[in-house]
Amino acid sequence: MTGTVVLSLKDVKKSYGNFELGPVDLNIEPGSIVAVVGPNGGGKSTLMGMLMNLIQPDSGELKLFGGTYPDDEVAIKRRVGYVPDRPVGGDEMSAESLGEFFSRFYPKWDHRLYEDLLKRARIEPDKRFGELSKGVQRRLAFALALATGSELLLLDEPTAGVDPFGRREILEDISRFMEGGDKTVVFATHVMEEVRRIADYVLFLADGEFLGLYEKDTLLEEWRIFWVNREPEGDVPGVVDVEGGSPARIVCDSLQETGQALFAQDVRIVHSGVLDLEEVLSHLMRQKQGREQSVSGRRSRA
Repeated sequence: MTGTVVLSLKDVKKSYGNFELGPVDLNIEPGSIVAVVGPNGGGKSTLMGMLMNLIQPDSGELKLFGGTYPDDEVAIKRRVGYVPDRPVGGDEMSAESLGEFFSRFYPKWDHRLYEDLLKRARIEPDKRFGELSKGVQRRLAFALALATGSELLLLDEPTAGVDPFGRREILEDISRFMEGGDKTVVFATHVMEEVRRIADYVLFLADGEFLGLYEKDTLLEEWRIFWVNREPEGDVPGVVDVEGGSPARIVCDSLQETGQALFAQDVRIVHSGVLDLEEVLSHLMRQKQGREQSVSGRRSRA
């Protein structure tokens, strides 16, 4: 398995009844933290499951480290630390026995790091997994994934049910993990503060549709709100939403392009502000719905 791309998906699709995920086209290079965000039921856990070969796509090509499932499964998974959305099995096993079990499959298992993570999370080594609270179970699952010595972490809602102090420690541990060379993290979350704090890229999923992979800093810089003295005329480049009023409110996804167009129309910007990522996702979903209605309308007229 060779190549610099850690993770590659080409035209990947998966259907369950009326739900369809994809097509997803994606390339992720080493050295990145990618946050997968979107509403519940949008396809985040399905995507994670396919990346771990727990769910098989109906079509398309999926590669990790240049290898494919099932031919390269063992070699791939020795390089991946995984936190599933719902831990399955192991309820009767203690943290110590889980560590011993995992260490057999990972040549780079870091027992010292594992012990340190358990200590910081106040997890008793001999206490059974099933006796732990949901939040502490998540911290143990994260400790197991991090101690594998893997190059890629796939984390499905790693902080779900974790208290604020534990959530902060997990995010700090992810940041420290990234200091160890060309490592990569893909994590699903609904907590936008986590995205703002540590993500380099944001992957948006909604209702099974892949809405794109964006550089976080570019998103936060380019998507803006302008309050203007009057509504602009015609189609203005970059404008995705206009609300009338005094002043009128404009949302755009291209700061410079929209600003120049407003200046050309002598529309004065009274005030400007940034959008948070929840609002960006909301507008991307509206754009998607608008495209679908447009396609549906053309079909009905044909």
